[in-house]
Amino acid sequence: MIVGQTVTMATPGAGFLLRRVGARAGLGLWRHRGGLLLAALITVALGGYVLLGSSGTLPSALGSPAAASTDCADTAMAAIADKSSAAAQRAYACMDAGFQQRVTEDQFVSQLLAQQTPPADKLQRVGDYHDATNGSTLVYFAVNGGGQSVGYIVYLNRDGKVLKIE
Repeated sequence: MIVGQTVTMATPGAGFLLRRVGARAGLGLWRHRGGLLLAALITVALGGYVLLGSSGTLPSALGSPAAASTDCADTAMAAIADKSSAAAQRAYACMDAGFQQRVTEDQFVSQLLAQQTPPADKLQRVGDYHDATNGSTLVYFAVNGGGQSVGYIVYLNRDGKVLKIE
């Protein structure tokens, strides 16, 4: 070849390289689609297992609309199990307006802290019942502590505020 007849060589651009890498990756994924599908199914199953946890029920934030409004039930029961003034203050904020008119926050906190209940080793939400006729909800809890098990029912109004705890 003579120096005057040199031909410049064209190099592929970045766009060509990216398209080629994308096509090869897509082809590789397609060839292993069975394994990928199996891995996706296992991932979803494990995620569901972790989400449901050991109780076998959905967390309140992910459950039905009735369960989504029952956060105050969890807060009130946490105050009974925790026995701290901060937990009691959070629970007072979840009480129905009628209760708050009869009992001040300081009275509520001191009453809650003065209760003679054994320390709670385990607190578990057992179930919910939503009454569609009036919008109220009953939330059932089991508490283990001091060698005994105790059941509680938290009554919520349609706004999700605590009416009473039995």
